[in-house]
Amino acid sequence: MSVPAAFAGVILIWSTTPLAIQWSSEGGGFLFAVTARMVLGLVFCLLAIRITGIDMPWHRRARAAYLAAGAAIFGAMTLVYWGAQYVPSGWIAVLFGLSPLLTSLFSVLWLSQQPLSRVELLGLLLAVAGLAVIFAGGTEMGPRVGIGVVAVLLSTVLHAASAVWVKRLSADLPALAVTGGGLT
Repeated sequence: MSVPAAFAGVILIWSTTPLAIQWSSEGGGFLFAVTARMVLGLVFCLLAIRITGIDMPWHRRARAAYLAAGAAIFGAMTLVYWGAQYVPSGWIAVLFGLSPLLTSLFSVLWLSQQPLSRVELLGLLLAVAGLAVIFAGGTEMGPRVGIGVVAVLLSTVLHAASAVWVKRLSADLPALAVTGGGLT
């Protein structure tokens, strides 16, 4: 896949996900929406694993990787779906804009990676500030917006921690197998 196509795909997915979370939660509630998303994700993931012939091992290290992935899939997604009831979708995008910063922090702590340089840190903070400016107009404040922000922030932290945890385990598994294992 070309870099521009991958970049466009990431932008498309991450820019529409918060809105899709809110829309899907409107009818049957957040718990139905997140459960339906996980069940559909599992079905399509297992189908893709079957079609591609990817092996899904169940040895100890693989199970640990599946547990780490499942923490983000279920924990982070449940928190963000619940928080989305009280937070505008633009704010979710801003809060998840902190993911690279948090992932970097966990990588420094758990993987002994180099800390972000001042220029990289400035770039990330500028990106988050840009998101905040773009979505500042969507400041629909409800009485529970604070608890919603906390839930989305916890979701972001759990998502970043889980990604680094999976890498730290060094299970050497295909990404699709890790996702499928995390969903099971």
